[in-house]
Amino acid sequence: MRNTLLTTTALVLTAGIASADGHATITWSGAATAGIARAGTAEAKAASGIQSASSKVAQAAAIADTDDTADATDTSLSAGTSTNSITTALLYQEQVIDDAEIIIDAATGNASTSTHTGTTAATIAADVATLRAEIVLDLADAATAKTVAASVAAVAEAVARTAALNKASALLDATFGTGATVKAGAADFDTYSEINATVTGSVALDNGMTVSVAMSVDAGTGYDFADDDGFDAAKNSATSSGIGLDNVTLNAGSLGTIKLDENAVTHLVDGDDDATADILYTNTFGAASVSVAMDIDKDTDLVARKASDTIGWTAGLDSTATLDTTGVSTVTSLAAIAADVAWSAKVSMPLAGGTAYVAMDEEGGNAFGASATLSGIGITFDSKLEALEEELSIDRSNTIGLSYAMGATTLGATWNSVEDGDQWGISAAYSAAGTTISASTDEGSDWSVSGSMALASGASVVAGTNYTEDAYLGLSFAF
Repeated sequence: MRNTLLTTTALVLTAGIASADGHATITWSGAATAGIARAGTAEAKAASGIQSASSKVAQAAAIADTDDTADATDTSLSAGTSTNSITTALLYQEQVIDDAEIIIDAATGNASTSTHTGTTAATIAADVATLRAEIVLDLADAATAKTVAASVAAVAEAVARTAALNKASALLDATFGTGATVKAGAADFDTYSEINATVTGSVALDNGMTVSVAMSVDAGTGYDFADDDGFDAAKNSATSSGIGLDNVTLNAGSLGTIKLDENAVTHLVDGDDDATADILYTNTFGAASVSVAMDIDKDTDLVARKASDTIGWTAGLDSTATLDTTGVSTVTSLAAIAADVAWSAKVSMPLAGGTAYVAMDEEGGNAFGASATLSGIGITFDSKLEALEEELSIDRSNTIGLSYAMGATTLGATWNSVEDGDQWGISAAYSAAGTTISASTDEGSDWSVSGSMALASGASVVAGTNYTEDAYLGLSFAF
């Protein structure tokens, strides 16, 4: 099937070239990897016991609330009686666990077998671990129920159960920090083998312009160590053929180059979160290089928001009640929706022995930076405020990087202004005689070691491991 498809594609492209009177060219490029690998665990967003800002506020309010009068959830108190059973952080955390348990029981319809007797940080952490495991199992059951559901009502019930379980998980995450999760293929080693090939056909027009079209083929199961993704899905299945049109490009010479790549053009300020663009225009004006990315889809920025896991506390409500949905402890979990930027632009140019750039977008996002080498030390500075951060008045991110080469070894260091537990990082890389070794770590101890050794004909032996217990050993080659 695969050979037939590639052969057919090649014949069609060749026929087109033959009819283009020598004005067309075709190029092939590709890469392949194979080996054994293991996917480790996903990084926890925060260590156990590190609370979100909203949870800390609610905890302080609960402890300070000395006027918890009787309400409908606790009729054992007479009117005007005051009490407060939550006087420490541990008691507040125990209350949160009880709330999460009630949410789980309501979602599944079954009383939980787990017990919450934690009175110390260690025993409460054990209770949280038990609940997290319970949520994982319940979510799997909900997914199965949705798959085999025979009616619309059954599907709706499975969806509702999933939403409730996610709410309980968000409550635990906001109070105790996000726990590490096991990635697909974790713990056990498995084999991987993948091939990527790209064919590009170009036609020179009579007016001097050039039109090119690129198509890619991705077959097999790959392994991505650099992005900490682990194994990807096997291609050429019923849901993922692994074949796609990459882009259509018009090179108009001095008028610039226009690339059309639907929902796949990276925006020039926020390349990670903004809705992907469709068109990229590039050109040079003197020493300046100009890029403009444009998203043709309808702008939906009015609903943009950061993800939130919010815990609330209402003074005057009875904290001795197991759960008071009107305010004792509530959680609201909202998924993030990126700012939908219609256009972004970037200008870069040489400056004092280095380069400098400035970028901006339609929604007020902006970035600027520069790089230079002074006395053998490479210096970079980047400052960025993304569109959504600008809307929410969040401080911009500033990063300083240093690098220094000593023969075959290059040392590096970075520092970022965002206080997220990963402000600084250091790295070292060695490259000589076809062998490369790189190692890095940061404030959060996110370490990584990888390397490669060149063989004949462009092939290399590659290997690596990191702090999440990802590990791989294989071959990589280009053709």
